Amino acid sequence: MNLQLVSGFFLIVLPIVLIVLQAWKLGKRSDFYENILLSSGSVLLSILLYLKAYSMRTGQSAFDAVWDSFRQVLTSGVINTDEILSRYHELGMFKNFTSAQQLANFMVQQMKQAVPASLLIYSIVYGTFLFLVIRFIMKKSGRSMGPIPAFAEWKLPRGMGFGLIVLLLIALFGSWMGIPSLEVVYSTGTALISFLFRMLGLAVLWFFLKAVRIPFVFRLLLAAVLYAFLGFGLLLLGILDHVFQLRKRYRDKLILNKD
Repeated sequence: MNLQLVSGFFLIVLPIVLIVLQAWKLGKRSDFYENILLSSGSVLLSILLYLKAYSMRTGQSAFDAVWDSFRQVLTSGVINTDEILSRYHELGMFKNFTSAQQLANFMVQQMKQAVPASLLIYSIVYGTFLFLVIRFIMKKSGRSMGPIPAFAEWKLPRGMGFGLIVLLLIALFGSWMGIPSLEVVYSTGTALISFLFRMLGLAVLWFFLKAVRIPFVFRLLLAAVLYAFLGFGLLLLGILDHVFQLRKRYRDKLILNKD
């Protein structure tokens, strides 16, 4: 079977089918966050099945093919790796690297550590997008669907948020102790928690901007700028809201206008 057909089926068709079945079956019986979790799981399952099908079809993993291509680009002379290394050396970085192969191997190793978190974040984003589109179409066709909370009200289940933080602390300790398997868990947990709490911080920011009646367009621009350049601040805001429930504390003091 053509690899393009395989990738199209597993990465496009299958997650859509799974989420359609999920949304149709559950309807109003599940809440928004449960649907997001299930949709993200459907996307992740589809990706894992695709990776398995690719390895069975070609005899190597899809990631190995990417790593080999990346190494070839860096070592073939297409990119002036010597100039890149000299720039790094001027900055005091990678001084023990003297060849393109060393640089390529290092960069591949870094990308390998980023794969688990990238797959999880992609699954959450793509799963959420697909669910919202499918829900919209089903609702337009007359299917009864559960409500979606306003973005300003989005939150993480408290147990989930605290569980992620505990997992991160355990993995941090394992990384500090030099346990290789926990280093991967730490890097994955860091990226995932950072993404989730940044989104939570964005929702908190939206809540307060809406409360003081900032126009929608300015809210959108400010949120985009802060997410791009002050992501760590949003992360802290998300954690503070999760721990101290800032929106709940100030809700009675603020009058939210509806768009």
